[in-house]
Amino acid sequence: MTRKISRMPTPLGIGAGQTASVNLPLGLTYNTLYLRANWDNGGSAEDVAVADWGSVIGEIRLMVNGDARITIDAADLVKLNQFYGQSMVAGTLPLFLARPWMRTAGGEDQTAYGTQGINTFTIEMDIAPGATINSLEVYAVQSPAKPFGPHLRIQKYTRNQGVTGEAEIDNIVRGPYAMMAMHVSTDSIGGVEVLADQKKVYEADTSIRSAHADVAGRAPQAGMTHIDLLGENRLSEALPMNLQDFRLNLEFQTTGNFAIYAESLVGNVAN
Repeated sequence: MTRKISRMPTPLGIGAGQTASVNLPLGLTYNTLYLRANWDNGGSAEDVAVADWGSVIGEIRLMVNGDARITIDAADLVKLNQFYGQSMVAGTLPLFLARPWMRTAGGEDQTAYGTQGINTFTIEMDIAPGATINSLEVYAVQSPAKPFGPHLRIQKYTRNQGVTGEAEIDNIVRGPYAMMAMHVSTDSIGGVEVLADQKKVYEADTSIRSAHADVAGRAPQAGMTHIDLLGENRLSEALPMNLQDFRLNLEFQTTGNFAIYAESLVGNVAN
């Protein structure tokens, strides 16, 4: 069996301010989920423009056995897709589980979601207040079955930064997984340091981050600071997080409430 594209069951709870959800069928492996939406934009029925996803959907959660494995705002998912060089079209928002930009097929497939051995697999989408949805569908790119094991996880942390200057962030969860990248929802950050068990494993300012991103064909996004640990698209570069201590030192040049998205390779449902 080769990969196939299938339409998933119709989402429930489509309405302004509600949470739409789909129970995704179990059995096959999920490589990509496509959210397909048309909305009422000022009286006109339109496929959602790439820049408008944040006006239609707020937070997206991918749940395994009731636990959120991916949590990300739709507008920030657009930026992550574009950072990784993925072009987008009106009406469709991809959530990549496999990573088509990795160097090898094995590296690409490693983070896909096998669904054998799990009880429930659900995607939830918070509909923005005031948004009128004409249609909302979910499609999946699927491949042959495999057990639920190593997979992509995106955890969302919130940061209330009240002052400018260097801030130490030490609440990123440690454990038996590997960190691939972190993304902060502001581009007003200068220097970045990553320390693992007091050893500096990453240090870069804005210019160095941009230069390093260019090596892998990344496209740094306005409004985001990207801390990419897989700058050459090799999963072997991911940082093991089975640590005693893990810290980010970020040089904030602005204040506000920000999201920090941690992209990781997780081994099993317990992690």
